Amino acid sequence: MMCKVLIFGCISVAMLMTTAYGASLSSEKWKTLQTLIKDLEILENIKNKIHLELYTPTETQECTQQTLQCYLGEVVTLKKETEDDTEIKEEFVTAIQNIEKNLKSLTGLNHTGSECKICEANNKKKFPDFLHELTNFVRYLQK
Repeated sequence: MMCKVLIFGCISVAMLMTTAYGASLSSEKWKTLQTLIKDLEILENIKNKIHLELYTPTETQECTQQTLQCYLGEVVTLKKETEDDTEIKEEFVTAIQNIEKNLKSLTGLNHTGSECKICEANNKKKFPDFLHELTNFVRYLQK
């Protein structure tokens, strides 16, 4: 009987700690986030050559899934706009494709709360600012 109480107590503590500090990321998601940051850093080298304004979410913590969906949609737009741009080297096009793929892998089918804005309700920002916000959001997801 004492053993069952001890085990139950340990499980309860583990559940409370997970609730208090959040569940740890799986190693696969951690690697995906690390890869995303590296690809975003590659884009830093051309941020002033891209003259687009993209919707940039501001409710990142409250609406994580909606924010991911918005960034994914805007990266798809970025990819379409830069595919035929001769100033942008293949390395950057590959980085954009990788970012799209990795954002897709992070998005879930979770229902988004009704209090979350649709992507088009966010302000448009110039690409350097968009890139900065996306990088900050990915870093937030790592915590």
